[in-house]
Amino acid sequence: MTAAIRSILSMLSVLRGALPALAMLLCAPALADTPITLFKSFAGNINMTGTQKTLRTASNNSNACSTAESVTMNLSGIPNGSTVLAAYLYWAGSGGTADYAVTFDGKAISAPANRRYASATVGYNYFGGAADVTDQVKARGNASYTAGGLTINKDLFCAVQGVLGGFQLLVVYSQSSETFRVLNVYEGFQYIRNSSVELTLANFLTPNPIGSLTGRVGHITWEGDSTLQGGGETLQYNGVEQADLYNPTGNQFNSISSVNADQYSYGIDFDVYTVKSPVIAGGQKSAKTLYTSGNDLVLLNAEVIAAPNVPATDRGVTLTLNGPLVPSSATTYTISVVNNGPMDEGGPLTVSGTLPAALIYGGASGSGWSCAVQGQLLTCTYSGLVTKNTTLPPITLTVTPGLSASGLVSFGVTVGGKLFDYYDGNDTSTVSTRVGNQTFTPVFVFTDKECVHNRAFGHAQQPCKRLTPDFVLANKDLSTFITYVAKDVPTALASTETTLPMRFALSCHNPSTTAGTKGSYNLRSGTVTLPACEPNGAIPAQNSAAWSTASNIRYPAGSPSSRATTASDDDDPADFLLRYPDVGRIELFVTDNQARLGSTGAFVSKPNRLLLLAQSTNKAGDPASAADPRFVTAGTPFTMTVRAMMVDLSTPAPNFGREDDPVKIKLVVGAATTADGSPIAAMVTRTKDEEPVGKLSLGKNATFGPFSAGIATGSTFIFDDVGVIRVESMIMPTAEELLQNSAIEKGSYLGSGSVDGTPINVGRFYADHFDTVVTGPMACLAAAQCPDPKPVPVPAAKIDTMAYSLQPFTTVVTARSATGAALNNYRLELARDVALAPFTAPNGTTAQRSPSSTTSSGTVYSTLSNKAIAASAFTGGVATIAPTYAFPAALAYSPTASTTSPSPVSVYLRATESSGTDAVTSQRAAAVEGGVRIVAGRLFVPDSEGSAAGARNIAVKAQFFAGQWVDASTDSTSAFTSADVRFSECEKLANGPACKLALTVNRLASATLVDGAGTVMLAAPAAGSNGSVYMWVSTREGVALPVWLPSMRGKLIYGTRPPNPYIYLREIY
Repeated sequence: MTAAIRSILSMLSVLRGALPALAMLLCAPALADTPITLFKSFAGNINMTGTQKTLRTASNNSNACSTAESVTMNLSGIPNGSTVLAAYLYWAGSGGTADYAVTFDGKAISAPANRRYASATVGYNYFGGAADVTDQVKARGNASYTAGGLTINKDLFCAVQGVLGGFQLLVVYSQSSETFRVLNVYEGFQYIRNSSVELTLANFLTPNPIGSLTGRVGHITWEGDSTLQGGGETLQYNGVEQADLYNPTGNQFNSISSVNADQYSYGIDFDVYTVKSPVIAGGQKSAKTLYTSGNDLVLLNAEVIAAPNVPATDRGVTLTLNGPLVPSSATTYTISVVNNGPMDEGGPLTVSGTLPAALIYGGASGSGWSCAVQGQLLTCTYSGLVTKNTTLPPITLTVTPGLSASGLVSFGVTVGGKLFDYYDGNDTSTVSTRVGNQTFTPVFVFTDKECVHNRAFGHAQQPCKRLTPDFVLANKDLSTFITYVAKDVPTALASTETTLPMRFALSCHNPSTTAGTKGSYNLRSGTVTLPACEPNGAIPAQNSAAWSTASNIRYPAGSPSSRATTASDDDDPADFLLRYPDVGRIELFVTDNQARLGSTGAFVSKPNRLLLLAQSTNKAGDPASAADPRFVTAGTPFTMTVRAMMVDLSTPAPNFGREDDPVKIKLVVGAATTADGSPIAAMVTRTKDEEPVGKLSLGKNATFGPFSAGIATGSTFIFDDVGVIRVESMIMPTAEELLQNSAIEKGSYLGSGSVDGTPINVGRFYADHFDTVVTGPMACLAAAQCPDPKPVPVPAAKIDTMAYSLQPFTTVVTARSATGAALNNYRLELARDVALAPFTAPNGTTAQRSPSSTTSSGTVYSTLSNKAIAASAFTGGVATIAPTYAFPAALAYSPTASTTSPSPVSVYLRATESSGTDAVTSQRAAAVEGGVRIVAGRLFVPDSEGSAAGARNIAVKAQFFAGQWVDASTDSTSAFTSADVRFSECEKLANGPACKLALTVNRLASATLVDGAGTVMLAAPAAGSNGSVYMWVSTREGVALPVWLPSMRGKLIYGTRPPNPYIYLREIY
């Protein structure tokens, strides 16, 4: 959309007065946009290509009004040896009068009714059409194709640079060298401006591992503008923005088409991208595209997604009742199974279905089939090879309605096999029939096209077929014609034009009643509002309130089929459109003034998608990031709702969940993906129980409550880890479906196939709390008075271990959820830096800084060091660190100072995140904040006196202060080496000979103390040695070793000395 259009829209009231012509344009009737929905699926070794050409001949900056009458498009992307599977021509133009008839390569082409589109959302009318041109492209392949005959409006659009006209050609082809893929074509005509359109692909299964396999994603859009480059125009596939040489980041819709490298495709964007791992992942079952536009008006017409797939085919089954259901009278069903390809099915194929209680099994058989029944469950197996595009021999099932059978009887069968089935919409076939005289012989039938007179259905010259839809999307129009039949053959009413007054009604089969919704029947000349449906699948009596008022229906001369009174030529829509803005199995009836009846038969109106929403505090990004805003703590219950949505409606389907067997919802959880398509790294490699991504859960008992007005809510969902998850909703398989196929993942809505759920990212879940477990290197001794309060308080305050001041002790910090589970994902980018702090009590408010000392410069407090834990230290939510708690240096034992050593103190450690904004901590009412008893220590070295003639063992001990020095008999970790034993200079003994003493350590009994004790084994000094030395343990720099055991100095006396009249008793402590 050009800047000129935006300016005009913002000045609408002024312009209406100044520009009458423009005012007329803006006041034209608005046509609702057509949401993008699945049009066609393909599977095989397939890919796509295409071409395009605009009718415009100049840019906005040159001449926005200049156009050609026709174009020539060069198609060159079909590889040699390929087979064209489909070719679709798309065209679009500006103007309130839509042109759905054009020419392509010299042949007149007309868009069928279901491929005619229009949009007037912004007040400017645009239209689009699409048609199948497969035969023409198959015939010519790569060639130059002409297209023209498109009438567009330039006068009213020229001044605002809004002229649009052009053609785009999409080609789907197969070639043996291509990757095996499932390819979906989606169509619609949806306006995007300052908004987004999200689409979900869910009928594929990528190989695992995926290796180098690639997928493709392309789009056909209109009215993109190269001059609007303000950003905000993006296409994301699985959360990853797609960009290339022709489409820079933020300017996706720029009137440049990569499909044929055309930089001057004014008003056209036909772009195709190749995607691979990690944008697509192995084992992936769904993908999401998100189209976003800012100020630029864009009309999305088609999207094509091709995903690499495991070998797949399309199985289908059709169930037909061959006669009326009459109590106690046998009748038969015919079951027909087809393999639509593209692959041969090696077998076995199974068909299964549970017979309703009203039917008595009478046998089932078919050539090549083996059938058996268990209870009411019928299972038929075909073990042979089923080649592609093959219909197997039919199965004939004989049943007898019970004597008391009455009312509506529904029976369905489902086909299954080993190959992946990329389209499940035809895997189940259901027939609902009334028993006995409650049925009728139709005089009118609904058909898909206008029929010709006196040609039976299936005749080569009969273009129409009975309208027997398996399902339609709720609130999406179903095209119908009302055809008169005689003996089941379309038959003209008269040789002249005839008008019949006809009434219309709906009947609700399942759910059996309406939820207050009314359908509509568009006769083109006007729309009939259908009253509330007849309940229980009954045929409305002629006087039933379910019938609408009569409308005159036109039957042309010699025609058996109705034709809209507004259809004056072949290009005008002649059909009638049924729209039902709800879900369920329903049936449309028609009757005329002679009470003659007709019906569509029962079919399913199914939701377009399931919309999953988390509570409003969910701010997870898409793509996700480890830095997304926090949501709730891991393990904390949160609320989600699921809604059954319908095409082009913001309100859910009120009847969803009111079925005879109410639908239940299943959730599948995986790791959300980041901007490059890969999951958050911390969520990929599991560290506990080898739990793989994709097997995450939302709690064992987490379910949605019953549906009300199409909405179900659950408030007990939990994710018991950190990170951002991707949650996908789907219908839960019923017990019967699981009985038929225990491996089925998705359930079917009333047998019409699965309903795709739009995946959402939920998170970021963050840690609820930390636990700190502290273990000192020594078990507590009684003298240390370690806390052990009784009764045990909450939080627990017991301390079992102790450590010396300055001695490292082990601290294990574990990130936990609200349920107490360790957080496997708390690592890498989902972890945070953590700091430890000492407190006087668990969950306490007073920091531990005792003991302290007073110096001339102030008070010096005890400190905790090595207290920082880097986020990278966490593995599986656990980090281990060895902090130390140090008393002031002035309080440490010194053999030369008389300072009283401090008594033991308790230190409890609190862990708190020091980076990020989550502020996770171990502090809480039920805190697990482990403690350790810190004591002042020393190494006791005794005095020793004896002969100099032999070796001597010096017994040393670890001690701690607790009012007095106590042996630390649980210290078996402190250690020193022979090299750490120091001796002073020799001192002459009183009255002794000259000093001669040089001591050496022979060895230590153990380098590590055992039960607090060690032995230094001194070698015998040289002969004639005499004197004394002091022995202690320290490094060469004079620092105690270990640092937490400052050493006493023991005096060692060697040799003899004369008697002394005095007796000395040395104080032991």
